Amino acid sequence: MRSPVLLTGATSLLLYAFLTQLSHQFNWGEGYSERPILTYLAVYFSLCTLYGLTWYFVRKRPNDRGNFWMIIVFGLLFRAVILPSQQIQEDDVYRYLWDGKVFANGINPFEYAPSEVNNFKSLRIQNPESYYETYVERNERDLELLDTLKWASPKSLKYLDRVNHPDVPTIYPPMAQFVFRLTHQIKPDSIVVLRAGFLVFDVLALVFIVGILSKLGLDKSNCLIYFWSPLIIKETFNSTHLDIIGISLLSGSIYFLLCHRHKLATLFLAFGFLGKLYPVILLPLYLKACHEKMTQVGKKPWLTLLGNTGLFLGVVVLGYLPFTGIGLQIFDGLKAFTLYWQSNDSIFAILVFIFKILSGELANETILSNPLPIFLSKVAVALILIGVLFRLLYKETSLLEQPVEFVRGLFWIMALVFLLSPVQNPWYLCWVVPFLCVFPARSWIALTGLVGLYYLDFYFDYQEFKGLSSWIPWVEYLPFYILLALEFRKNHNQQEEQFIGKN
Repeated sequence: MRSPVLLTGATSLLLYAFLTQLSHQFNWGEGYSERPILTYLAVYFSLCTLYGLTWYFVRKRPNDRGNFWMIIVFGLLFRAVILPSQQIQEDDVYRYLWDGKVFANGINPFEYAPSEVNNFKSLRIQNPESYYETYVERNERDLELLDTLKWASPKSLKYLDRVNHPDVPTIYPPMAQFVFRLTHQIKPDSIVVLRAGFLVFDVLALVFIVGILSKLGLDKSNCLIYFWSPLIIKETFNSTHLDIIGISLLSGSIYFLLCHRHKLATLFLAFGFLGKLYPVILLPLYLKACHEKMTQVGKKPWLTLLGNTGLFLGVVVLGYLPFTGIGLQIFDGLKAFTLYWQSNDSIFAILVFIFKILSGELANETILSNPLPIFLSKVAVALILIGVLFRLLYKETSLLEQPVEFVRGLFWIMALVFLLSPVQNPWYLCWVVPFLCVFPARSWIALTGLVGLYYLDFYFDYQEFKGLSSWIPWVEYLPFYILLALEFRKNHNQQEEQFIGKN
């Protein structure tokens, strides 16, 4: 019977409609202490419960065509209902809209921080010597145009004032900038149009995920884990985070990798890197798979590897080329993010605590603008990721003979990028969700719900319960790590039993 999926889908749709109504109580800059954050969390966790129940029902009827199409239809309806909602506790979208406006008017979005547009006239009047040391005639023309754009409409002025971290130039890479520009050209200062653009990437991700499941011989209905994910829907179509651009392109690259179309796989991986930088860590594994395939068909593998590496680098260079007129300044925003941001972290916070104890009196020393414990923690994270990557490179896992296990390696690299990061915002976990369609581990699916507790930090802050905020990551991540450890133990025991059975 398909009625359980129909029932959970209809109930979820009503909850998304309620969430859209609730979102209009989250007005930027107003009534922080009255915001219904606890009500939002109750709705979010209800959606996560229905999501888990639906997955349970779908597993009971594998390869059911009716269930598959209900998953697609309801997933689209969820998105349609939440598309006009107001952002709940998130404001990155205002930077996206500003970047698109700047780029569409022929100005490099990496060059000027929003605060420069707000302050350049007062600087010119109050400190002309400093002003003319900082800006040349071209800069002055750019800033005058940006100032005109700022005052073009009440909405434009309002949205620029809402850009977070206005002293920092944009951190978002070229592919994202082209998406922002295109949506601006369709309709300036429109959050709904930007979300509609993200929907194109979202549906493209779904198509690639279904393709991946088909290539691996898995049930296509597993796409429910992505397409009904409350985390994906909330963070993409309410919070309006750009990660869906890179997620879609990464999904495409994995699909083409499984098709052994290595040039296309490398091309999409490069596009994914230009959407958000994470996927670059997977390039060595892609090259390993390419080497294996070329060896099998009797071609010169090293020549192909050089060609694919050149393709990746060439696409990246071409992507950045329109912005390189300001030199390395294009990375100023990214530099600020990597050096100073730390939020909602778990393992990284533990590493910092350990290195703080080990550093003793040297803990206050700084290296590359970071206190010593934070610097050492970042080095440790880099070494762990490099170590795991080398382990996967030298592991006898063949894309040709063991495609599922090969994709599992990609999954764990991307999962570790999230788990070890000093910034574990909920939308960063979205990068792992497509892999869960192939590896539907309870621990990771549960984590997509648990990370919603991140928003409790805002509630405690607004209600001035400041001592409670430090406990939120423990409540978020401890159940996940316990479940993960139990899953590892179960898998280990199963492998031992299989080994004993064979001998």
